[in-house]
Amino acid sequence: MPRLLSLVILSALTLPAFAEEPPKEDAPRAHHARVTWEQHFTQANVAHDGHLTLEEAKGGYTLVAKHFSDIDVDGKGYVTENDIRAWRAMRKAAHRLTQPAGDALKPRNAIQLGPVERKSFTASATQTVAIPADPPPAQAEDAPKD
Repeated sequence: MPRLLSLVILSALTLPAFAEEPPKEDAPRAHHARVTWEQHFTQANVAHDGHLTLEEAKGGYTLVAKHFSDIDVDGKGYVTENDIRAWRAMRKAAHRLTQPAGDALKPRNAIQLGPVERKSFTASATQTVAIPADPPPAQAEDAPKD
């Protein structure tokens, strides 16, 4: 049995060095960061004039090409970054309106509707801490004075 074990160890140590595969040259690169819509606009704008035509959009920014008539509300034949920014804001607002109302069981942010009643409490057997009450609300300067 020890002889068999020594043969297994010896064969493992004498494996050729090329047993591990070398990295492939055309292996996919590491994941890179997403491209922002501004970067898409810059890459698609081959004329570098700040205006993206439908043909330029088809070549490098397919989302804008798909919704070009919605973005180009003035019918200029091109869109700018401001046009796309406004379209994205309207699209986001429309998406929020189509979402169902919040779930009744989902926790919500707490809000304070009125003044909180503040009391004193005993921090230790020898020390009592009093929390001061809220100051009275300031009166408006425009209010008529008697």
